[in-house]
Parts: sequence; C-alpha cells; structure tokens
Amino acid sequence: MFMFFCVIFGAAMGSFACCQAWRLRLKATGKKDPGKRSVCLKCGKKLTWYENIPVVSWVVQRGKCRKCGKKIGAAEILAELGGAVAFGLVGWRFAQGEMETVTIVKMAIVVIFTTIVMILAVYDAKWRELPVSLLVAANMVGAAYAAVDLIWGEMDVVRLVEGVGILAGTYYLLYFLSGERLVGGGDWLLCLAIALVLGEPWLAVWVLFLSNFIGAVVMMPQKKKKIAFGPFLVMAFVIVYSFSDVILKYI
Repeated sequence: MFMFFCVIFGAAMGSFACCQAWRLRLKATGKKDPGKRSVCLKCGKKLTWYENIPVVSWVVQRGKCRKCGKKIGAAEILAELGGAVAFGLVGWRFAQGEMETVTIVKMAIVVIFTTIVMILAVYDAKWRELPVSLLVAANMVGAAYAAVDLIWGEMDVVRLVEGVGILAGTYYLLYFLSGERLVGGGDWLLCLAIALVLGEPWLAVWVLFLSNFIGAVVMMPQKKKKIAFGPFLVMAFVIVYSFSDVILKYI
C-alpha cells in the first residue's frame, strides 16, 4: 500500500511539476498566468477534475484537449510517468528500513527536493534553461537534508565535501573553462544540490557516470549540438539515491 501510494503521489507531483514549469515560463516571458486552475494552453479552457487525473486523463483523451482537439504535448505524460517512477523508487528506498524519526524527516525533505528538481528537469527539457529561483530552492533543501544527516551522525563532513568536489566541482570547471559551451551555468548548481543530498563521493561518481551515459544514449540519435542536461542529472540522482545503500554496500 505504501508503494502504491508513492507511485500515485509521484504521478500527481509530475503533473504539478509540469504545471509549475509552465507558470514559471509564462512569468519569465511576461505573459499572463492562467490562474489557480489548469487550462488548455491552446484554447484557454479550464480543466475539470476528471481532465486532471494524472496519466489517466491524458490516455483517455489521447493527448488532446476535449474542447479544441489540439495536442496537449508529450511533456505532460512524460512528467507524470517520470514522477510515478521517481517517487516509486524513492519510496522503495525508505520502505527498506524502519520508520524512525530521522527517516521520516529525511523522507519529507526528499519529497520536497525531488519535486523541485523535477520542475527543473521539465523546464530545462522544454526551454534549455534552469531558473535561478528553483536552483536556490534546491540548494537550500539539499543543505537542510545534509544538516539533518550530519546532526544524526549519518553523514561524514569530509565525505560530503569530497562528493561536492567530485560532482559540483567537475561541472563548475567544465562550465568555467569552456565559457559555458560544454556546460551551462545552472548545471553545476544543480549538481551542488544533488551532491548535498547524496553526501558520498562514490555516489557522486555514479551520478556523473549515469547522467552522461543516459544523456549519450538518449541524445546520440538526435545529433543535436546543444542538449538540456538537467533532466539526465535528475534521472541519475533518483536512481543513485534510491539504490544508494546497494551501491555503497558493494563498493
């Protein structure tokens, strides 16, 4: 039941992430916000509750608006499915241990952190930008997670610094030395937030490897010179964080 709830909740958070990414974009470009309720971006129709059910509504409506018939787009369904998988994996990680006070606190922080980085992933995938406000929020939440781990004695300061150096340091050097041609300015800040949550150098190495591997596999057929790397960092983070105990056990 816990895992089922995590998957359903994750799909809802994926929908929320996509919605918030659009709101941030409209604000950044000086366009009018549609208001509290979700609307069709093509015709402006306000969506009813049964048109807002994650995954189900998109499938039933075949990815189209019920009023104007125009395509909703793939980002929405991908965000909802991605959210379901992400929260399912994170939920699985926490389900392996006992629900102590520190576990519950860390789980609450990770839920917030994962939601923020999902919004970043959607935004970066669509517009190849990482909003500074969200990067700041992600790093603040990441720092809170690290602080909780340090207070409860589950994280070592030296290993935390090493992880930050490996992940954020590598991307900062790529950003600085290439003049932003290889890595965007927001990527190293996202890496910093991720490293704060992971707190281990070997986990940082795994995120480096997986993000680049997934990015190469996905983007190679498209032959694009410039890619949005944020989504691949987020994917790698979810995988490595969810299986962190397994990874550290066999290193």
